[in-house]
Amino acid sequence: MGACTAKETEMIPPYPPRKLYQPRNGLKPAISHSHKVYASVHVNSDGTIPYTDKNGKLGKDRRLSPFDLLSDDLVVKIFSYLPTDQLCKCACVDRRWYDLSWEPHLWTHIEMSNENLDIDRALRILTWRLSRETPNVCLMLEKIRLSGCEKLTNKGLHVIAKRCPELTTLEVAGCYNITNEALYEVVSRCPNLQHLDITGCPCITCIALTPEATMRACPLHGKQISLQYLDMTDCYGLEDAGLRVIANNCRELTRFYLRRCVRITDVGVQYVANNCSMLKEFSVSDCRRVTDFGIRELAKLGAQLRYLSVVHCDQVTDVGIKTLTKYCNKLRYLNIRGCELVTDTGVEYLARQCNKLRSLDIGKCTLVTDRGLEVLALNCPLLKKLSLKSCERITDRGVQMIAANCTDLQMLNIQDCKISTEAYRFVKRHCKRCIIEHTNPGFC
Repeated sequence: MGACTAKETEMIPPYPPRKLYQPRNGLKPAISHSHKVYASVHVNSDGTIPYTDKNGKLGKDRRLSPFDLLSDDLVVKIFSYLPTDQLCKCACVDRRWYDLSWEPHLWTHIEMSNENLDIDRALRILTWRLSRETPNVCLMLEKIRLSGCEKLTNKGLHVIAKRCPELTTLEVAGCYNITNEALYEVVSRCPNLQHLDITGCPCITCIALTPEATMRACPLHGKQISLQYLDMTDCYGLEDAGLRVIANNCRELTRFYLRRCVRITDVGVQYVANNCSMLKEFSVSDCRRVTDFGIRELAKLGAQLRYLSVVHCDQVTDVGIKTLTKYCNKLRYLNIRGCELVTDTGVEYLARQCNKLRSLDIGKCTLVTDRGLEVLALNCPLLKKLSLKSCERITDRGVQMIAANCTDLQMLNIQDCKISTEAYRFVKRHCKRCIIEHTNPGFC
């Protein structure tokens, strides 16, 4: 969905409750409908239709357009494909479009992205209009995506918390003005919230229920937050203490991303591993204070863990990889790019224990050689994505072994590798659907 500008939200008038159009003398129905009709359109004998302005007043008749011949349910169907800003514009055309633009099932979600938009005011207007037929709440609104709305403040989040009790998804990436206080209010008053993206919100350092919600021990919560997806990428104010509270309150998490939360250490990772036993995907990319100890703690998740990214965690070694793969043997995705202490030994542990691996990134693991690739090729035939970027010790032999055994390979990155044209053609011949990323202008 597109962005609803402040000017456009000002144009949405507070019309009275919707009424069906009534026929005038000498008018006849344009078409007969076999299915549900929300409003009626009538045609004069000369082919014109009576014009009703936005305030419900009859004006000068206008010529019939093809769009006027569509039944209201078809118009609503067309409106369902429009972004939020266009739907707001439709509400300003005339009374019929206004009525149809506010059909409840068109407003199960709102998506706006505009750094200059007064989003607090826009939310206040939209939620007020959507809650007119219910007691001050938007019962139909389930998803709100406001990523990039930099002017969003705690006031906007308080409006969401107050008026959207059925909310399941909230995305406010890049809204750097919001703080813990407003987020506490949202998770406390929206018990069905399962998906939360607060990427790039540096003031967020914790997620918990408000003291009032905790004391009430609401049966909807059971003193727990129902989040299953949480993205806190670039929340660089997050520390181990805050992560401890999050892990303790959000025990149903299945996907948790902490990319570039640079203050996180092994202690924080331990809290996550001990409390979030349902975790399937986890990322601590660029959290350079995470070491083998943190990786060993993640091994407690066992076969539940399918996705792990520890990009540039340069204190991770073969020891951590060995423990991880011993217990998390159903890993499908592993990214250890930039873990320069990982060697062929670690790759061999991975290949022998996680033989259903689908995606592996060992870019910039400069100690990995053809030996590690050979073991990988022989044990992981289902591999579809492999990145060897800047692996300086990889040669034609290792790449050819991968191509000969992993014929379903779909992506291979050999940028900055010493690979010949012959090896490139060998890969193309054996992995016909493979996209090869390279930096050699001689490859064709």
